[in-house]
Amino acid sequence: MSSKNQIVVPKAAREALGLRPGDRLAVSVDGETVRMEKLPPDQEDRLRGVLRDVADAGDLWIELEDA
Repeated sequence: MSSKNQIVVPKAAREALGLRPGDRLAVSVDGETVRMEKLPPDQEDRLRGVLRDVADAGDLWIELEDA
């Protein structure tokens, strides 16, 4: 671990998971065992793009309640 608390994922692990720069990893800890899993593209990021054009999120909820 570096002085900035960063770790290097070994090349074999990166290749096995198909990791690329910018990919997200879930990290879980069980005792002294650390597990990393590649996450799918973030759905939240996609929703931000869809909702970007909504001027006020409150307007969205009003429309849904009136429907």
